[in-house]
Amino acid sequence: MSSAMSWVPEGYLPKWLLLVSTLAIFNCVQNYVDYTFSRKVYARAPLSQAQVTPLSARTFGVWNFTSALIRSYCAYNMHSRPVYELCMWSYVIALAHFVSEVAIFKTAKLSPGIVSPLIIASASFTAMALQYQHYLG
Repeated sequence: MSSAMSWVPEGYLPKWLLLVSTLAIFNCVQNYVDYTFSRKVYARAPLSQAQVTPLSARTFGVWNFTSALIRSYCAYNMHSRPVYELCMWSYVIALAHFVSEVAIFKTAKLSPGIVSPLIIASASFTAMALQYQHYLG
């Protein structure tokens, strides 16, 4: 583990990105094994049973795995402008998804299952925006 961490650039942001990536991988596996948590996220009754299917859960799992790859790649390549900006966009997409599910599509309500990713995505995007010049000059 220490050899893998020695490749990570200095600062807390790369380590944070690796942590968020690890959580996304766990969520990916969870969506393939048991999608009841996703039903709790998109729990605006009476649609939750119809909205969250095994297919939609696996699709969400693929998104989580893709975002984990982008973010972990960024953690190891913080000085690459395209990678850094792609990582920032992954948080914008996550924010847009969760906000639209609450505000536009009404498939989710403000609950811990929605608030947690909103906090993580907005805090991560903000941290990346604040550290943009530090890593990219």
